[in-house]
Amino acid sequence: MSLKDKVVIVTGASTGIGRETSIELGKLGMKVVIGNRNVKLGEEVVEIIKSNGGDAKFIKTDVSIENEVKNLIKFTLDEYGQFNYAFNNSGLLGDVEPISQQKPSDSSYIVDVNIKGVIYCLHYQIQEMQKYATASNPCSIVNNSSILSHAAYPGLTVYSATKHAVSGLTKGAAAELGESFIRVNAVGPGPIRTPMLEVPTDGHPEQFGGMVPMQRIGEPKEISDAVIWLFSDKSSYVTGHTLMIDGGFCAK
Repeated sequence: MSLKDKVVIVTGASTGIGRETSIELGKLGMKVVIGNRNVKLGEEVVEIIKSNGGDAKFIKTDVSIENEVKNLIKFTLDEYGQFNYAFNNSGLLGDVEPISQQKPSDSSYIVDVNIKGVIYCLHYQIQEMQKYATASNPCSIVNNSSILSHAAYPGLTVYSATKHAVSGLTKGAAAELGESFIRVNAVGPGPIRTPMLEVPTDGHPEQFGGMVPMQRIGEPKEISDAVIWLFSDKSSYVTGHTLMIDGGFCAK
C-alpha cells in the first residue's frame, strides 16, 4: 500500500529528526501536518516540503498542553478529513546534571513534554483512528523513544526515565489495539546529529561516536527511513516494538 496522498501528523518537526522525517514524508507524497512550538521553523519546514512539490500545513502546538494537542487533531481533520499516520516526535532533553542537582521544576517540564505529550497525542490520535481503521485502510503511529529507554546515562536520569515510559506507552497501546488495524511502534535513536545532541557536547556531537560500535553518530535520515518503514505495510506484522537505530550501542 502506497503512502502517497495519506495524511500524517508530525510533532516537534522544526529541527533534527522531526524536520528530516517531515521532509522525507513530503517527498513520498504524504500530506504532512506539522505541530511544534517554534512558528518560524515550523513554517520553514512547510515551505521546504512545498518547494519539493509536496503538501504541508503548520499549527503551533505545545504537546505538554492537552488542549493544544486536541487542537492539532481538530486542525488536521478540518483540513484533510482524516489521518492514518502520526509521528510523535516532540521531546526535551533538559540540562545534563545529576538528579540531585536538577531543579524539580525542570524535571516536571521534561515529564510534561516527553510523557504527558505522548499520552495526549496517543489519546486523541487513537480515538480518531478507531473510527475508520480497517484492513484496507490501516493506521500506524510511531513514537520517538531513545536508546536511553533501555539504558542510562549520567546526568540524563529524568530524560532516560521518560523514554522508558514512552516505550511502555508504545507496548501498552499496541496491546490494546491488536485487533483494530492500528499499529503502534517506536524508534529508539542512538546518538544522532541533531541540535539536541549538541547541548551535552558543547556543539561537538561527533564525540559520542566513540561510544558506538560502528564508531560514528547517526544521521537524521537514518531515523526517518525507519519511521517510514514502520508506517509502511512492509512492517505490517510489527507492533509494540521499539526499534533501536543506534549503531550497535545496545548490543554492548
